[in-house]
Amino acid sequence: MKINKFLTILITTIAISCGGDGDGPDPVGPIIGGPTTGGGTTGGTTGETESLVYTPTKTLKGTADFPIGTVVSANKLSSSSYSTFRTILNGEFNSITAENDMKMASMFTGPDTYNFNNGDAIVTYAKDNRMRVFGHTLIWHSSIPSWLNSYSGTDEEFEAQIEGYIKATVSHFAEFKNSNGEPVVAGWDVVNEAFTDDANNAVFKKRMGADYVAKCFKWAREANADVKLFYNDYNLESQTSKVTEVVNMVNRFKSESVPIDGIGLQMHIDYKDPDVNTISNNLNTLVDTDLLIHFSEMDMTVNRDKVLSELTYERAVEQQNRFEEVVALYNTIPNNQKFGITLWGMRDSDSWLLNFHNNQNEWPLLFNADYEYKIAHKGFIEGL
Repeated sequence: MKINKFLTILITTIAISCGGDGDGPDPVGPIIGGPTTGGGTTGGTTGETESLVYTPTKTLKGTADFPIGTVVSANKLSSSSYSTFRTILNGEFNSITAENDMKMASMFTGPDTYNFNNGDAIVTYAKDNRMRVFGHTLIWHSSIPSWLNSYSGTDEEFEAQIEGYIKATVSHFAEFKNSNGEPVVAGWDVVNEAFTDDANNAVFKKRMGADYVAKCFKWAREANADVKLFYNDYNLESQTSKVTEVVNMVNRFKSESVPIDGIGLQMHIDYKDPDVNTISNNLNTLVDTDLLIHFSEMDMTVNRDKVLSELTYERAVEQQNRFEEVVALYNTIPNNQKFGITLWGMRDSDSWLLNFHNNQNEWPLLFNADYEYKIAHKGFIEGL
């Protein structure tokens, strides 16, 4: 029964939340999905039966010494259909990112016209539940409102619209403060994925010039002196050539006094590649910029070749071990550069990858479709 399943998850999540970070007794309530093999002492209860799920004794946010986030929508934070989502969200995570509601196409509704309603709902939820918000994303070539793509004004007028949008958005969300007077929105992806053919052909570069990225960072800083400003991109863990481009941009920004505080590595990885040495080498190169480092959209495919019709125990264990390996790698970053890890989804069934790869048999996250804790969650915990 769905009600019984929800009660099981609710009891487990509350027990974890109340139990803190220690190695105390197991949470009250039945083991979700049965025991799991293994002899580890840090992740959760173990047993002799192979299982894809387990009962944790620790939470992500309670174990990590840096913020752990996931993506949300205004609908998921308010709809009665997502009460279990919110129970797990509040128990496991202390940072949230809007998956789509705070992108340009969602908020920039017309010339000098903005709709911040869904973003406001997300930030208010975070404030009420003592979470931070990471803004995603001000400029991205794949999230341009149709009216802007066909804007008939001059290039100067186009640029003025972008400047106005960035300043209005950043300053608006800067108004939200927590009970300590600190900003709820701690940072923004100012520009997303600028080093692609699509970005080079997008309207921003065509109408604002090759230095449009620097302009956007300057406008964001003018709107808020304190918010952390990030550049975000994919394949930074695997493509050394792209890492070089990003580092060159950062060095140029520094020499020209263009503000930038951090780099987001999206971390859409696979259970077997790239290899850990490649990730480590590219990560170290980015760490050497002395900027904040954010694993900003983390997920992990386990069936890219589409040979599995269901997640096997063997593949689940490989995913568990891989999460542990990659999270442990993040932990090698100097503490003052750890901005956090954000997972790009909670449940496997909600992942963007199912449609992106045209593969409904994919399980890239820490919870299954029934909100049960996968052993991948245990791997993440052990990596911390």
